[in-house]
Amino acid sequence: MISGWFLGSSLLVITTPGPDAALVAQLVLRTGRRAPALAAAAGMVTAGAAHAVLAISGVSLVLAGRPELFTAVRWCGAALMLLWGLRALRSALRRPPPHEPGTDPGQPPPVSLRRCWLQGLLCTGANPKVGLFLLAFLPQFVPPGDPPGRTMAVLAAVHLSLASLWLVLLSGAVHLLRRWVAARRPDAGAGAARVVEAVVGTVFIGFAVRLGLGG
Repeated sequence: MISGWFLGSSLLVITTPGPDAALVAQLVLRTGRRAPALAAAAGMVTAGAAHAVLAISGVSLVLAGRPELFTAVRWCGAALMLLWGLRALRSALRRPPPHEPGTDPGQPPPVSLRRCWLQGLLCTGANPKVGLFLLAFLPQFVPPGDPPGRTMAVLAAVHLSLASLWLVLLSGAVHLLRRWVAARRPDAGAGAARVVEAVVGTVFIGFAVRLGLGG
């Protein structure tokens, strides 16, 4: 039976702002659509499921016991987030290109849903702390006498379901906010987009530094 403590703790962890939430918000605000953000969310959940499998099977414990391997994976994740942060800052500082006659200057460029899924996969998958967190978090809620492996798998599935629901709600809320701002300030589109890119870039760089330093 899933305890209320587990559900409450999971929701607290899931709704804490992190790289996943930043990427979902960025994709909605950049494209004006929810589909790219939902594709990225699917990638995040896929990576989360992989982390859960590794945690339950004990691979994350092996990784934690090899400091040099853990550090290498952690630095790879930090480098990825740093790259995304610098790209977002470059996009914020870049002067928007002049639009061609007959085109809609406010129309965002098309994006690949497959690429968004891959971004989400890398965003969560490149952070080894996700697996170590699940390894430490899930066993606390296994009732005495229950088979640990099967119970942890059920708990992981519930945790990932809550995470999926949260990312869907977040993308919807950000989309509604974007539409609300666009309806009241239709001339603020380009400037607002550059501000968003600057904020998201700074956030990603902050996460990269934190992950690189082991915080």
